[in-house]
Amino acid sequence: MKPLVSLILMCLCIFTCSAQENNNQHKNYIEVGLNSGVYRGSYTGGVNGAIGMFFTSFGKKSAVDFRAKENYTVSPEREAGIITITYRMYFTRGYYVGGGFAHNHEIAFNNYLEDPVRATMGNSKHIIHRSGLALETGYDFKSLLKKGNFGLYPITNLSMSYLLMDNEPNPFITLSLGLRFGFKKMA
Repeated sequence: MKPLVSLILMCLCIFTCSAQENNNQHKNYIEVGLNSGVYRGSYTGGVNGAIGMFFTSFGKKSAVDFRAKENYTVSPEREAGIITITYRMYFTRGYYVGGGFAHNHEIAFNNYLEDPVRATMGNSKHIIHRSGLALETGYDFKSLLKKGNFGLYPITNLSMSYLLMDNEPNPFITLSLGLRFGFKKMA
């Protein structure tokens, strides 16, 4: 139920802000944020970050980004880190859709506590590795601060990663809220 409420709130924000400008004036960006969602039928929450770059393709603004999320799943207690590489296509104003590749590192929480650094880096002997597809949609809001080659933008992102090599239902669905730090002005 919580993801549905989050999705409805995100849609309301998108429609409320649909008259805003498209915020891809800065070619390179770094994002940081918080996320929550569902994974394997259980609540999950954590932090996320991304680096990316805007460019023009098919006559529209596009972006490629590398995103990483570190999430704690309540039941069973697990630490899940998902990494995605996606291509985004921007539409009018700040709305975009994208897709690409996803890779997941998953470990039981007690094993994570034994060696959190190796678990986070994905090289613990207890890690389960799976890969699949990522889909996302989101909105980049009007800038809070725009100063020459630097900009600060609030962002929201709804993503779903479908991980292969598993017989269990496994979409990893998260709603992220955060900030984008844009730098180097577009020509």
